[in-house]
Amino acid sequence: MIKALLATGFGTKRDKATVDANTDRLKGLLFKVRSVRMTGSCALNLCGVACGRLDLFYHLGYGGLWDVAAGVLIVQEAGGCVFDPSGADFNITSQRVAATNAHLKGALVDALRGKV
Repeated sequence: MIKALLATGFGTKRDKATVDANTDRLKGLLFKVRSVRMTGSCALNLCGVACGRLDLFYHLGYGGLWDVAAGVLIVQEAGGCVFDPSGADFNITSQRVAATNAHLKGALVDALRGKV
């Protein structure tokens, strides 16, 4: 995972607890990946995973189904893995999504364990 490019987003909630949790989660990942990107678009980040520009992506608290529906399908059609950041099956209504390839899924879930 140390050579992986990670994308994430912080959503729109700006209460102290949410901001602290997001910052702590990201801080815990910074030494486990090569670099981090925040584009502001779940759909674009999912497409980035699908085409290989990004290695890892997770987002907690995205706006709605429209933020991820097409991107999830594109990742799945490209042979990637889409799942809940906890490692559970992806549920489009949970506002939690992660995507990567089969080789990095376990490492991402382990890195996020206890933080999501």
